[in-house]
Amino acid sequence: MKTFEKAFFRLQDREQKLLFVAVIVVLTAGLIKLVQNGSDKFQSFQTTNQLIDSHEMILRLKAGIDQALEEQKIAQQNKSYDKKNLSNRVSSLADQVFPARDYRELDTEERERYSQHRVRITFKRASYEQVNDFAGLIRGESPYMFLSEVKISPNYPPRSRPYDPTTYDAVFEVSSVEFINK
Repeated sequence: MKTFEKAFFRLQDREQKLLFVAVIVVLTAGLIKLVQNGSDKFQSFQTTNQLIDSHEMILRLKAGIDQALEEQKIAQQNKSYDKKNLSNRVSSLADQVFPARDYRELDTEERERYSQHRVRITFKRASYEQVNDFAGLIRGESPYMFLSEVKISPNYPPRSRPYDPTTYDAVFEVSSVEFINK
């Protein structure tokens, strides 16, 4: 320490002040960096605590969720649609409303406790009533069948025939959930 003191006092007045300011700036920058690092660690700690709390809440709810799923499984036993029955039922409902539809079966999503079957029905140049009627027929099959996605695009009449009705291109994705028996 004596060596630093001797070296400091050998410097001129201006150099002492400059060295003092430089040391203060370095210490201040180090302190700011230390506070920022501590703040980041504290925020990370809080985020981790919140994540742990949310996972613990989900784990506490698991028993109730399992029981509700089991009740739903029992309620829908022999009522929910497998892929073949879903395809047949959706096809017959679509035929009632718009026989010129396009039909396509989609892949089944297999989960731990259930399978979600999906069918895509496409109406080209359908009337609003036909689109609405089909959606109503699917809603009438709830909860065993439901609309998981609907895209509707209007086809406006050309300017040369402004009084022609507007038609719609509609894509319906109809789904059903089939519980897996364990």
